[in-house]
Amino acid sequence: MLHVKKIKKTLVVLYFALCFCFLFSVSASAYVDPATTSMLVQIIAGVFISLGVAFGIFRTKIILFFNNLKMKLMQKKLEMEAAKRENQH
Repeated sequence: MLHVKKIKKTLVVLYFALCFCFLFSVSASAYVDPATTSMLVQIIAGVFISLGVAFGIFRTKIILFFNNLKMKLMQKKLEMEAAKRENQH
């Protein structure tokens, strides 16, 4: 429950920061060169492609981690149920 509260607090802070930026922004008479826009698109595309490659490389490790975590939780649950049965008899 504490984790959800942290997320809510973070989202509220981000929301007010974004509103603050829009309310107190100043218009600028500036020119953005098309080459600059192209460079920004290439940077963003590179970031997404590298994240995709990293996820592809570590996908099996991530899946195995969560499967092991799930198995440990199931084992703990079964041990607790077995202990309850022994206490009942």
